[in-house]
Amino acid sequence: MEEWQNEIAAALKDVTELFDEFGRELTQFVEAVATEAAEILSPQWDEFKEVLTEIWQELELDLEQPTSFNWDLPISTQPMPDPALHPACVGCLNYNGSVYGGNLLVCGIHPYGCNSDTCIDWEGENDLN
Repeated sequence: MEEWQNEIAAALKDVTELFDEFGRELTQFVEAVATEAAEILSPQWDEFKEVLTEIWQELELDLEQPTSFNWDLPISTQPMPDPALHPACVGCLNYNGSVYGGNLLVCGIHPYGCNSDTCIDWEGENDLN
């Protein structure tokens, strides 16, 4: 390879490393903000849910079959697997989903993911394996 090609390759490697570091720092920042927001908003959200539920029930008095509504906030800092790429990992507690050095770590048991639609090592919240 010529010298200018080596310089371009080195520059691209440096840029890639900068983006990886930026991605890691951004992920950590977003997780910290989400955690802090959940801690701040959770007590207030519980009170607000009660008010919303009362309003909802008052609005539904005229209906024959009242419906229920889930007012819980969908706040989650846990990465979620792409069902198209890793269907066996959906809902699994072992799923990692973080990128290290440009490589996705699916989980510690199957670093590159399971090669089928089911996984013998799958563990859910209520799984007692």
